[in-house]
Amino acid sequence: MHQAQRQVESRNVRVEDGWVYFVHGWSQVVGQVLHIEITPELFRRLDEAAATTR
Repeated sequence: MHQAQRQVESRNVRVEDGWVYFVHGWSQVVGQVLHIEITPELFRRLDEAAATTR
């Protein structure tokens, strides 16, 4: 992502972080495996926890 950000002007690209998409996909798999519902509140907590390792 940082490499892409450095090329925004020279290559006329738009850079998307993708972190929320990653956490969403990961949380859905965890929910299926553990048979739990990923509520908006639980997702927020998972996102906060995952941000510490980002």
